[in-house]
Amino acid sequence: MKRVRVWICVLCALMLFAGCAGKGSTGWDEEQYREPAEELKEEPEAEATFRRSTVYYLSDEGFIVPVTKLIPWEEGIASACLSYMVSTPENLSAARELGLSTVIPEGTELSLSIRDGNALLDMKGLAPLASAEAELAMIEAVVNTLTEFSTISTVTVTRDGHGGTLENGTELPVRRSEYALNPEDPELAASTGGRQVTLYFPNLSGAVTVPVSRQLSAEPNIYSTVSALIEGSKSDKLLRCFPENTLLLGAAVENGVVTVNLSGDFARVADTKGLYSLAYRTLWLTLKEQLDFKALRMQVNGEDFAPETTEGSLDVNSFGG
Repeated sequence: MKRVRVWICVLCALMLFAGCAGKGSTGWDEEQYREPAEELKEEPEAEATFRRSTVYYLSDEGFIVPVTKLIPWEEGIASACLSYMVSTPENLSAARELGLSTVIPEGTELSLSIRDGNALLDMKGLAPLASAEAELAMIEAVVNTLTEFSTISTVTVTRDGHGGTLENGTELPVRRSEYALNPEDPELAASTGGRQVTLYFPNLSGAVTVPVSRQLSAEPNIYSTVSALIEGSKSDKLLRCFPENTLLLGAAVENGVVTVNLSGDFARVADTKGLYSLAYRTLWLTLKEQLDFKALRMQVNGEDFAPETTEGSLDVNSFGG
């Protein structure tokens, strides 16, 4: 199943600690609860000459992060997407502006062909990577970038025309479908049991929003998904946006508006400027994986709650397009 393409958003560390505080909500204003980051302001003809594509990078903490960018229409656009992931000086500089890094060593020549839904990628002159973790990150990023295209279901990767393993023992994939992103339990994610949900958490600086795959005991729904997000990440490298003891009192969607009602403990987010914006952002992205909605309304004990505005405090991860 193709992942939902989203604009992964950045909140500068400065904004996390000195973000703009706004007035609390006293009444339902749908405009206040719209998506908290605007898309790029393209010229009207941009859609005819560019394609929104998702490419995958690596955060400083070692997480795979999807970034959506505008790429000029051309034959072999899948190959063009991969070219942005090669560690050229230009690509590295653009990625570092987002707190990310590229995954394919500089000097690698990429040759891609697609047949019967399988993309065959040959990586010529691939230099050895530093670790098994770096090898797996590169492979996951490549496979997930290619499987974003509707014509590609699986990916096979070779090195100089041959399969096998890389220097640190990582096997090159053969007809591999997309990987679960940053699974909390890799063994459980690879099994057939449980149900998988994608949750979004900021890194500790608030600079990057990271998708994390978690297995639930039953089929995910709006209530179980929000509850899982409130629990926080199991990684000490990711920020918990919902204060301890926060309880989910209700979660529903009606007429395109999602309403999430939380207990009074959530109001403590107002003590750290910027934290509400991060909580709102992670909730929006997490629910967008499951639902089609136009607005998100947050409440505390049944009363609308917005201690600060998300408008203007978030930027969009995009570059080179």
